[in-house]
Amino acid sequence: MTTIEDVRSLIERGYYEEALEKILELGDSLDQLDALRDIATHIVEHNGPIEWVPDLIEDMKYITKKLKGAENKALGYAMIASTLAVAGYSNDAANFFEKALKESKKIKNEIERGEVLASVAYELAVAGYSEEALDIFDTAFDSIINAGVNYRVKVDGILHLGDLMEKAGDVLPSQNAMKFYQMAFDIFDKLHVNQRAAIVEKKLRLAQTVYDVGLPPIRKALLEGRHYYALALMEKMYEGTPRLIGTLEVALWMKMVNNPEYVDVVERAFQKCGNPRFTESNVQKIAKLLTDLGELEKALEFAKRIENRQKKSEAIRSIALELAKMRRLQEAREIANIIPDPEIKVQTLEELITLEEEAGD
Repeated sequence: MTTIEDVRSLIERGYYEEALEKILELGDSLDQLDALRDIATHIVEHNGPIEWVPDLIEDMKYITKKLKGAENKALGYAMIASTLAVAGYSNDAANFFEKALKESKKIKNEIERGEVLASVAYELAVAGYSEEALDIFDTAFDSIINAGVNYRVKVDGILHLGDLMEKAGDVLPSQNAMKFYQMAFDIFDKLHVNQRAAIVEKKLRLAQTVYDVGLPPIRKALLEGRHYYALALMEKMYEGTPRLIGTLEVALWMKMVNNPEYVDVVERAFQKCGNPRFTESNVQKIAKLLTDLGELEKALEFAKRIENRQKKSEAIRSIALELAKMRRLQEAREIANIIPDPEIKVQTLEELITLEEEAGD
Protein backbone atom coordinates (compact mmCIF):
# COMPACT_ATOMS: atom_id res chain seq x y z
CA MET A 1 0.00 0.00 0.00
CA THR A 2 1.26 3.48 -0.90
CA THR A 3 2.24 5.70 2.05
CA ILE A 4 2.71 9.45 2.19
CA GLU A 5 6.45 8.86 2.66
CA ASP A 6 6.51 7.08 -0.72
CA VAL A 7 4.91 10.16 -2.27
CA ARG A 8 7.31 12.53 -0.51
CA SER A 9 10.28 10.57 -1.82
CA LEU A 10 9.06 11.20 -5.37
CA ILE A 11 8.39 14.89 -4.66
CA GLU A 12 11.90 15.44 -3.27
CA ARG A 13 13.34 14.09 -6.52
CA GLY A 14 11.07 16.32 -8.61
CA TYR A 15 8.92 13.48 -9.98
CA TYR A 16 5.70 15.44 -9.72
CA GLU A 17 3.59 13.46 -12.22
CA GLU A 18 4.49 10.16 -10.57
CA ALA A 19 3.73 11.68 -7.14
CA LEU A 20 0.30 12.81 -8.32
CA GLU A 21 -0.51 9.31 -9.52
CA LYS A 22 0.53 7.87 -6.15
CA ILE A 23 -1.60 10.41 -4.25
CA LEU A 24 -4.70 8.74 -5.68
CA GLU A 25 -3.60 5.53 -3.92
CA LEU A 26 -3.46 7.17 -0.49
CA GLY A 27 -6.37 6.01 1.61
CA ASP A 28 -6.56 9.02 3.92
CA SER A 29 -7.93 12.32 2.62
CA LEU A 30 -5.75 14.37 4.98
CA ASP A 31 -2.67 12.54 3.68
CA GLN A 32 -3.78 13.43 0.16
CA LEU A 33 -4.02 17.10 1.16
CA ASP A 34 -0.64 16.95 2.85
CA ALA A 35 0.94 15.46 -0.28
CA LEU A 36 -0.68 17.98 -2.62
CA ARG A 37 0.58 20.78 -0.37
CA ASP A 38 4.08 19.27 -0.46
CA ILE A 39 4.07 19.19 -4.28
CA ALA A 40 2.95 22.82 -4.53
CA THR A 41 5.54 23.94 -1.97
CA HIS A 42 8.34 22.02 -3.65
CA ILE A 43 7.41 23.51 -7.04
CA VAL A 44 7.49 27.06 -5.63
CA GLU A 45 10.77 26.56 -3.76
CA HIS A 46 12.58 24.74 -6.58
CA ASN A 47 11.36 26.70 -9.61
CA GLY A 48 9.21 23.85 -10.86
CA PRO A 49 6.19 24.06 -13.18
CA ILE A 50 4.53 26.98 -11.39
CA GLU A 51 1.45 26.71 -13.64
CA TRP A 52 0.57 23.51 -11.76
CA VAL A 53 0.05 25.28 -8.44
CA PRO A 54 -3.47 26.74 -9.01
CA ASP A 55 -4.75 23.32 -10.10
CA LEU A 56 -3.15 21.65 -7.08
CA ILE A 57 -4.88 24.15 -4.80
CA GLU A 58 -8.21 23.51 -6.54
CA ASP A 59 -7.72 19.78 -5.93
CA MET A 60 -7.12 20.53 -2.25
CA LYS A 61 -10.32 22.59 -2.08
CA TYR A 62 -12.30 19.77 -3.71
CA ILE A 63 -11.00 17.18 -1.22
CA THR A 64 -11.63 19.48 1.76
CA LYS A 65 -15.19 20.17 0.62
CA LYS A 66 -15.92 16.44 0.92
CA LEU A 67 -14.42 16.07 4.39
CA LYS A 68 -16.74 15.31 7.32
CA GLY A 69 -16.37 16.82 10.77
CA ALA A 70 -15.20 20.22 11.95
CA GLU A 71 -11.77 18.90 12.97
CA ASN A 72 -11.02 17.54 9.49
CA LYS A 73 -12.35 20.62 7.72
CA ALA A 74 -10.25 22.88 9.97
CA LEU A 75 -7.11 20.91 9.10
CA GLY A 76 -7.98 20.95 5.41
CA TYR A 77 -8.58 24.70 5.36
CA ALA A 78 -5.31 25.30 7.23
CA MET A 79 -3.31 23.26 4.72
CA ILE A 80 -4.93 25.11 1.83
CA ALA A 81 -4.13 28.42 3.55
CA SER A 82 -0.44 27.65 4.05
CA THR A 83 -0.18 26.48 0.42
CA LEU A 84 -1.78 29.70 -0.80
CA ALA A 85 0.61 31.73 1.35
CA VAL A 86 3.70 29.94 0.05
CA ALA A 87 2.42 30.46 -3.51
CA GLY A 88 2.05 34.19 -2.88
CA TYR A 89 -1.76 34.45 -2.53
CA SER A 90 -1.69 36.19 0.85
CA ASN A 91 -5.28 37.50 0.86
CA ASP A 92 -6.73 34.12 -0.05
CA ALA A 93 -4.47 32.50 2.55
CA ALA A 94 -5.83 34.80 5.27
CA ASN A 95 -9.40 33.91 4.31
CA PHE A 96 -8.73 30.19 4.57
CA PHE A 97 -6.95 30.57 7.91
CA GLU A 98 -10.08 32.36 9.14
CA LYS A 99 -12.17 29.42 7.92
CA ALA A 100 -9.86 27.00 9.72
CA LEU A 101 -10.17 28.90 13.00
CA LYS A 102 -13.96 29.16 12.60
CA GLU A 103 -14.24 25.39 12.12
CA SER A 104 -11.96 24.80 15.11
CA LYS A 105 -14.40 26.66 17.37
CA LYS A 106 -17.09 24.13 16.50
CA ILE A 107 -15.12 21.27 18.09
CA LYS A 108 -16.69 20.51 21.46
CA ASN A 109 -13.97 18.22 22.86
CA GLU A 110 -11.43 20.62 24.38
CA ILE A 111 -8.45 18.30 23.95
CA GLU A 112 -9.27 17.68 20.30
CA ARG A 113 -9.92 21.38 19.76
CA GLY A 114 -6.53 22.22 21.27
CA GLU A 115 -4.74 19.69 19.09
CA VAL A 116 -6.47 20.95 15.94
CA LEU A 117 -5.66 24.57 16.87
CA ALA A 118 -2.03 23.52 17.32
CA SER A 119 -2.04 22.10 13.78
CA VAL A 120 -3.51 25.35 12.49
CA ALA A 121 -0.77 27.22 14.36
CA TYR A 122 1.85 25.04 12.70
CA GLU A 123 0.42 25.86 9.26
CA LEU A 124 0.48 29.56 10.16
CA ALA A 125 4.16 29.22 11.05
CA VAL A 126 4.92 27.44 7.76
CA ALA A 127 3.12 30.23 5.93
CA GLY A 128 5.34 32.85 7.56
CA TYR A 129 2.88 34.20 10.14
CA SER A 130 5.06 33.51 13.18
CA GLU A 131 3.44 35.91 15.65
CA GLU A 132 -0.07 34.71 14.77
CA ALA A 133 1.13 31.11 15.10
CA LEU A 134 2.47 31.78 18.60
CA ASP A 135 -0.88 33.29 19.62
CA ILE A 136 -2.81 30.26 18.34
CA PHE A 137 -0.39 27.88 20.08
CA ASP A 138 -1.19 29.76 23.32
CA THR A 139 -4.92 29.34 22.66
CA ALA A 140 -4.38 25.62 21.95
CA PHE A 141 -2.46 25.25 25.22
CA ASP A 142 -5.27 26.95 27.20
CA SER A 143 -7.88 24.69 25.56
CA ILE A 144 -5.99 21.56 26.59
CA ILE A 145 -4.98 22.68 30.07
CA ASN A 146 -8.54 23.75 30.92
CA ALA A 147 -10.15 20.55 29.64
CA GLY A 148 -12.18 18.57 32.16
CA VAL A 149 -10.20 15.36 31.72
CA ASN A 150 -7.59 13.45 33.72
CA TYR A 151 -3.99 14.61 33.97
CA ARG A 152 -2.55 11.91 31.69
CA VAL A 153 -4.79 12.93 28.80
CA LYS A 154 -3.80 16.57 29.26
CA VAL A 155 -0.11 15.63 29.27
CA ASP A 156 -0.51 13.75 25.99
CA GLY A 157 -2.20 16.80 24.46
CA ILE A 158 0.52 19.17 25.69
CA LEU A 159 3.23 16.86 24.35
CA HIS A 160 1.51 16.97 20.96
CA LEU A 161 1.80 20.77 21.11
CA GLY A 162 5.50 20.44 21.88
CA ASP A 163 5.96 18.17 18.86
CA LEU A 164 4.32 20.71 16.55
CA MET A 165 6.24 23.65 18.05
CA GLU A 166 9.51 21.82 17.43
CA LYS A 167 8.36 20.92 13.91
CA ALA A 168 7.51 24.59 13.27
CA GLY A 169 10.98 25.63 14.41
CA ASP A 170 12.52 23.12 12.02
CA VAL A 171 11.02 24.81 8.94
CA LEU A 172 11.73 28.43 9.90
CA PRO A 173 14.86 30.63 9.72
CA SER A 174 16.78 30.91 12.99
CA GLN A 175 15.34 34.31 13.95
CA ASN A 176 11.80 32.92 13.94
CA ALA A 177 12.61 29.35 14.93
CA MET A 178 14.02 30.26 18.35
CA LYS A 179 10.67 31.19 19.91
CA PHE A 180 9.11 27.89 18.85
CA TYR A 181 12.10 25.87 20.06
CA GLN A 182 12.03 27.70 23.40
CA MET A 183 8.34 26.90 23.90
CA ALA A 184 8.87 23.27 22.89
CA PHE A 185 11.85 22.98 25.25
CA ASP A 186 9.85 24.41 28.15
CA ILE A 187 7.13 21.80 27.58
CA PHE A 188 9.48 18.81 27.35
CA ASP A 189 11.62 20.06 30.24
CA LYS A 190 8.72 20.70 32.62
CA LEU A 191 7.13 17.34 31.78
CA HIS A 192 10.52 15.62 32.33
CA VAL A 193 10.77 14.24 28.80
CA ASN A 194 14.51 14.63 29.11
CA GLN A 195 15.68 13.18 25.81
CA ARG A 196 13.31 15.36 23.80
CA ALA A 197 14.24 18.39 25.89
CA ALA A 198 17.93 17.80 25.15
CA ILE A 199 17.31 17.50 21.40
CA VAL A 200 15.27 20.72 21.27
CA GLU A 201 17.77 22.54 23.47
CA LYS A 202 20.53 21.66 20.99
CA LYS A 203 18.37 22.94 18.12
CA LEU A 204 17.77 26.17 20.07
CA ARG A 205 21.51 26.67 20.71
CA LEU A 206 22.21 26.07 17.03
CA ALA A 207 19.58 28.62 15.96
CA GLN A 208 21.07 31.15 18.40
CA THR A 209 24.58 30.49 17.06
CA VAL A 210 23.84 30.64 13.32
CA TYR A 211 21.39 33.48 13.79
CA ASP A 212 22.14 35.38 10.58
CA VAL A 213 22.38 32.49 8.10
CA GLY A 214 20.36 29.81 9.89
CA LEU A 215 18.05 28.69 7.11
CA PRO A 216 16.50 25.23 7.72
CA PRO A 217 18.70 23.22 5.30
CA ILE A 218 21.86 24.81 6.72
CA ARG A 219 20.84 24.04 10.31
CA LYS A 220 19.81 20.49 9.37
CA ALA A 221 23.24 19.83 7.87
CA LEU A 222 24.99 21.24 10.93
CA LEU A 223 22.89 19.12 13.29
CA GLU A 224 23.86 16.05 11.28
CA GLY A 225 27.55 16.98 11.54
CA ARG A 226 27.88 17.78 7.83
CA HIS A 227 29.69 21.03 8.49
CA TYR A 228 31.36 21.48 5.11
CA TYR A 229 28.12 20.70 3.28
CA ALA A 230 26.44 23.40 5.40
CA LEU A 231 29.23 25.81 4.43
CA ALA A 232 28.76 24.97 0.75
CA LEU A 233 25.02 25.64 1.04
CA MET A 234 25.64 28.91 2.85
CA GLU A 235 28.19 30.07 0.28
CA LYS A 236 25.66 29.48 -2.51
CA MET A 237 23.08 31.64 -0.73
CA TYR A 238 25.21 34.51 0.61
CA GLU A 239 28.13 36.66 -0.46
CA GLY A 240 30.18 39.55 0.90
CA THR A 241 29.66 40.51 4.54
CA PRO A 242 26.70 38.11 5.15
CA ARG A 243 28.91 35.24 3.91
CA LEU A 244 31.74 36.32 6.23
CA ILE A 245 29.41 36.48 9.22
CA GLY A 246 27.75 33.19 8.26
CA THR A 247 31.06 31.37 7.94
CA LEU A 248 32.14 32.65 11.35
CA GLU A 249 28.82 31.49 12.81
CA VAL A 250 29.37 28.01 11.36
CA ALA A 251 32.92 28.02 12.73
CA LEU A 252 31.61 28.94 16.18
CA TRP A 253 29.14 26.04 16.08
CA MET A 254 31.98 23.70 15.08
CA LYS A 255 33.97 24.97 18.07
CA MET A 256 30.97 24.39 20.35
CA VAL A 257 30.71 20.75 19.21
CA ASN A 258 34.47 20.26 19.62
CA ASN A 259 35.39 20.05 15.96
CA PRO A 260 39.01 21.32 15.83
CA GLU A 261 38.69 22.20 12.14
CA TYR A 262 36.83 25.37 13.13
CA VAL A 263 40.20 27.16 13.01
CA ASP A 264 40.49 26.43 9.29
CA VAL A 265 36.96 27.66 8.73
CA VAL A 266 37.80 31.01 10.36
CA GLU A 267 40.57 31.45 7.80
CA ARG A 268 38.18 30.40 5.06
CA ALA A 269 35.76 33.10 6.22
CA PHE A 270 38.17 35.90 5.32
CA GLN A 271 39.43 34.23 2.15
CA LYS A 272 36.02 33.66 0.59
CA CYS A 273 34.09 36.79 1.52
CA GLY A 274 35.19 38.83 -1.49
CA ASN A 275 35.16 42.58 -0.83
CA PRO A 276 32.81 43.03 2.12
CA ARG A 277 31.36 46.38 3.10
CA PHE A 278 30.88 46.77 6.82
CA THR A 279 28.14 48.60 8.66
CA GLU A 280 28.41 49.49 12.34
CA SER A 281 26.26 46.49 13.33
CA ASN A 282 28.35 44.18 11.09
CA VAL A 283 31.56 45.27 12.80
CA GLN A 284 30.05 44.70 16.25
CA LYS A 285 28.79 41.25 15.25
CA ILE A 286 32.13 40.18 13.73
CA ALA A 287 34.09 41.42 16.77
CA LYS A 288 31.89 39.33 19.08
CA LEU A 289 32.09 36.22 16.89
CA LEU A 290 35.87 36.44 16.68
CA THR A 291 36.08 36.91 20.46
CA ASP A 292 33.92 33.84 21.06
CA LEU A 293 36.11 31.93 18.59
CA GLY A 294 39.26 32.90 20.51
CA GLU A 295 40.60 34.87 17.53
CA LEU A 296 41.42 37.80 19.79
CA GLU A 297 43.88 39.70 17.61
CA LYS A 298 41.41 39.77 14.74
CA ALA A 299 38.60 40.58 17.19
CA LEU A 300 40.54 43.61 18.44
CA GLU A 301 40.97 44.90 14.89
CA PHE A 302 37.20 44.95 14.46
CA ALA A 303 36.48 46.20 17.99
CA LYS A 304 38.63 49.28 17.31
CA ARG A 305 36.47 50.06 14.27
CA ILE A 306 33.26 50.27 16.32
CA GLU A 307 32.08 53.88 16.47
CA ASN A 308 29.63 53.66 19.40
CA ARG A 309 31.77 54.29 22.49
CA GLN A 310 29.87 52.00 24.84
CA LYS A 311 29.70 49.15 22.32
CA LYS A 312 33.40 49.57 21.54
CA SER A 313 34.22 49.54 25.25
CA GLU A 314 32.17 46.39 25.84
CA ALA A 315 33.80 44.65 22.87
CA ILE A 316 37.34 45.50 24.05
CA ARG A 317 36.43 44.53 27.62
CA SER A 318 35.32 41.08 26.40
CA ILE A 319 38.64 40.61 24.60
CA ALA A 320 40.62 41.64 27.69
CA LEU A 321 38.72 39.19 29.88
CA GLU A 322 39.24 36.36 27.38
CA LEU A 323 42.97 37.09 27.39
CA ALA A 324 42.94 36.95 31.19
CA LYS A 325 41.20 33.56 31.14
CA MET A 326 44.06 32.37 28.91
CA ARG A 327 46.53 33.62 31.58
CA ARG A 328 47.78 36.34 29.20
CA LEU A 329 47.37 38.90 31.97
CA GLN A 330 49.90 41.49 30.81
CA GLU A 331 48.23 41.65 27.37
CA ALA A 332 44.83 41.79 29.05
CA ARG A 333 45.85 44.87 31.07
CA GLU A 334 47.25 46.58 27.99
CA ILE A 335 43.99 45.97 26.10
CA ALA A 336 41.87 47.11 29.06
CA ASN A 337 43.73 50.40 29.16
CA ILE A 338 42.52 51.36 25.67
CA ILE A 339 38.84 51.03 26.65
CA PRO A 340 37.37 54.48 25.89
CA ASP A 341 34.59 54.47 28.50
CA PRO A 342 36.20 55.32 31.91
CA GLU A 343 33.65 53.42 33.98
CA ILE A 344 33.93 50.23 31.90
CA LYS A 345 37.73 50.56 31.92
CA VAL A 346 37.89 50.77 35.73
CA GLN A 347 35.46 47.88 36.12
CA THR A 348 37.52 45.74 33.71
CA LEU A 349 40.83 46.52 35.40
CA GLU A 350 39.33 45.61 38.78
CA GLU A 351 38.14 42.29 37.37
CA LEU A 352 41.58 41.63 35.95
CA ILE A 353 43.15 42.20 39.38
CA THR A 354 40.70 39.67 40.86
CA LEU A 355 41.48 37.14 38.13
CA GLU A 356 45.21 37.67 38.64
CA GLU A 357 44.90 37.08 42.39
CA GLU A 358 42.88 33.93 41.77
CA ALA A 359 45.54 32.73 39.30
CA GLY A 360 48.20 33.39 41.93
CA ASP A 361 46.38 31.22 44.47
